Amino acid sequence: MKLLKILLVSLFALPSAWANINTNIKYSSNYLMPAYVQFKADGQQYNVNAQINIPLYNIKFKSGGTQGTKQFNMQTYQDTRNDKVYAKANIKGSAIEYGKVKSGLKTEPMTMPTFDLFTVAFQLSYFDKLPQNFQITNGKKLYPMTNVFVKKSERTLKDNNRNVTEITYQFQTGEKAFVVKKYLGEQFPRFISYDKDGDHYELTFSEFVK
Repeated sequence: MKLLKILLVSLFALPSAWANINTNIKYSSNYLMPAYVQFKADGQQYNVNAQINIPLYNIKFKSGGTQGTKQFNMQTYQDTRNDKVYAKANIKGSAIEYGKVKSGLKTEPMTMPTFDLFTVAFQLSYFDKLPQNFQITNGKKLYPMTNVFVKKSERTLKDNNRNVTEITYQFQTGEKAFVVKKYLGEQFPRFISYDKDGDHYELTFSEFVK
């Protein structure tokens, strides 16, 4: 009986990151164009599929890879516009191939974990942490992020007449600033903001979709 009690306590003490997730979310944006994002993780693989309907462009961002115990390991990233691949990144072993498809791809040694913007947000909301050193890619370029310190804060607010704990993660390197918010007990981002070179982008949870 004592052993069973210990096993049950250990099971329920496991972090929420061990749970599977497959959710589709509509986000509103500060540019008045909604984004539809699927976050999926099953303990072995993860995928993020995002679609933004910009006038004259049907933009889709897709990333995926393996799931470890502490982080997602991105292996592929693709930026598609009007059903044509615009830019992509492929990670193979210790090398990363990336660039605009039209201009040709470059290959470089991969010296640190690589994420796209949506994987960064998913990594924080799912695992509650980021590597200290990593790089972000949009397919076209690589942006090193070194000595990253994530500031975490909590506050209580009301959502549909219930009290919830909102967790905020934020960090900054140079002129790039990131903010990700989620509710305690959830594994997906309810808010994502990104500042880069004077531009400010925001995505705010609107609703779950099928």
